[in-house]
Amino acid sequence: MHVRLVIRRFLTGRFGDVTKSEGWGYVVWGAMGVVIAVPELWAVGKDSDFPWPTISTTVGHLEDRWPVVALIPVALIVMAGYSALRFKPASTTLLADLQAIGRTPQGRLTKQDVTFAQLASYSERRSEVASTPPAAYPQPIVPLRHQWPVLPYFAFATLAVVVGGLLAAQSGNRFAVGYVLYSLIAVFWVILPNAAAYRFKKDIQFTTLIFTVSCLGRRLRIVASLVAALLMILLLHLAFYPWPS
Repeated sequence: MHVRLVIRRFLTGRFGDVTKSEGWGYVVWGAMGVVIAVPELWAVGKDSDFPWPTISTTVGHLEDRWPVVALIPVALIVMAGYSALRFKPASTTLLADLQAIGRTPQGRLTKQDVTFAQLASYSERRSEVASTPPAAYPQPIVPLRHQWPVLPYFAFATLAVVVGGLLAAQSGNRFAVGYVLYSLIAVFWVILPNAAAYRFKKDIQFTTLIFTVSCLGRRLRIVASLVAALLMILLLHLAFYPWPS
């Protein structure tokens, strides 16, 4: 009983202030992690009899056909790192002609049309909360944004992924299943949410992968460090496949 109380207090202290977007971020990216990790772990002990190939095998198959594909994971690593350093969540950066770019509270890039007066006001608000955790940053300068609930969106996304995978499986080609499965996941988990936030001011209420790991690092530093290390290993594995074998 005492152990349960200690665990409950620990979890409450660490995760008691989790926002809705952050919580959904853990769920969404955890689900993607399962889809990617299960085939990878299965391949270790069961060779290649899983219904679809691992993401690394799929990328390796593409690299065998077109070696230039190996540059894509490297480019993604650099772009993600640069973007994370330059644009902070819920921040605004002035580019030119009063065209600004910033991040939503979910961590996605978005265009903003602002005035110098708004920038000055926002800078004052940001300085007042310099010590505030990332998840509690103030809203961007342009707060009028439409929110899309996560469940209906991912119900449709999951249906699209499953149907696409089943249709691809009719070809009898495992790599076709891998191409369709991972492409649809990239579209619905990454491309569409970012495009909607940037172009149409519509936010799907889950944090980006980088922002989710950042929030996790604030709560459980060791776990976040492990997740970041695993992600980097996966990206290097994709870029230099079949490294480290």
